[in-house]
Amino acid sequence: MRIARRGPAGGALALMLTLATSAGGGGQAAGLIGYISKDRVVELAVAADASAASTAPSPIALTSFVALVDPVHLRVFLCASRPADLRFAAAIGRAVEAAGNPAITAEYVGVAEDLSEPAALIGENGVKSAPEVIIYWLGSEIARLRPEPGPVVEEALASLITIVRTQIAEDMIQDNDFFRNVFHSDLAALPCTRCHLAGVRAR
Repeated sequence: MRIARRGPAGGALALMLTLATSAGGGGQAAGLIGYISKDRVVELAVAADASAASTAPSPIALTSFVALVDPVHLRVFLCASRPADLRFAAAIGRAVEAAGNPAITAEYVGVAEDLSEPAALIGENGVKSAPEVIIYWLGSEIARLRPEPGPVVEEALASLITIVRTQIAEDMIQDNDFFRNVFHSDLAALPCTRCHLAGVRAR
C-alpha cells in the first residue's frame, strides 16, 4: 500500500485554507473530529491534492468488493488535517461507492493528531494510530489495516478482507451451521469440498 505524499505547495495551502474556514479556537478544525461523511473526506482530499480528483478506484479491488455477499463494514479513522490520511480514506470511500454493493459499507471518524479526541470512540475501538481501518464481517471485527509500502490502499484492503475471511472459514470448515448461513462462493482458495465436490452450489 502506498502512503500518500503531501501534494504541491498550492494543494497544501488550499487544505489549510479549507480547514481555517471551520477552525475553532485555533486548534483542530471544528466538524473534523468524530464522524465525517465520505463526501467531506473526498472534498478535503482534493483540496489537499488536486490529483486526487482524477484518481479512479482499482479494478482489482472493485471486482472483489462487488463479489461480497455477506456484510462487511469498514470503520476508517483518520486525522483530517493530514493530506496523507485524507488520500488514504478517500481512496477507500471512492472504491466502496464505485462497487455499488450494499454488502460493503464504510464510515469515517476524524481524530485529533494526538488521538485525544474523540476519546470515547478511540477508547472503544482501541485505536493506537491513524489512519487505520477496522474491518468487520458479520458484525465482528476481523482485521485492521494501516498504511504500508506496497499495493494501492483499496487493493490491499480487498486482499486483506478475502484472506482473513478465508482463514476464518477454513477454521470453521467442519461447522455445518456456519456454512449454512455464510455466503462463501467468492472465497476461491477455500477447500470447501463438502459444498463444491458434493455437487451443492456454494452460497
